[in-house]
Amino acid sequence: MNASASNSRLGSEFDAFLFAPIGEDRNGLPLSIVSLLARMDLDPWQEAACLAGLPAQAAAQKLATLLAALPVPSVKPADPDTIATRLIALLPRRPTPAGRELGMGRAGATVHARIVMHVILFAIWLIWLLGMTALTGRRDAPTHADTHTPAPTAPAHAPPTASAD
Repeated sequence: MNASASNSRLGSEFDAFLFAPIGEDRNGLPLSIVSLLARMDLDPWQEAACLAGLPAQAAAQKLATLLAALPVPSVKPADPDTIATRLIALLPRRPTPAGRELGMGRAGATVHARIVMHVILFAIWLIWLLGMTALTGRRDAPTHADTHTPAPTAPAHAPPTASAD
């Protein structure tokens, strides 16, 4: 796991969530989501992005499961569901279903439609180009009769005969 590379890729929008305290470990040191996920050998920024992409209830349930699965019993929080719900509220806001209905979540559909339109236009252009090449090639190519026509020869004349008069 490379936390600095992961952090630079996803930005700092998850910092409030990742560095929020969730309790203390057995040595009295503060425990945060970053340390929890690192102890579980998970990338904190990727997990935060995954949780942010889920509906709030599903994200809270997944986080509560992670909190309850802490490997060291002394660092397990008393009420994982309550803590998970509080922490999920710190994640960046996700688009609401009402926002998607207004067209805010349709950027991917617009890009997809543009790509399809470009592919169709390219296919039409390619067919036209191939057709023009085929037509031009037929007009310029010599015909079969032209290639095997014997060269014109001078008609053979009979030599004049001398008359004996």
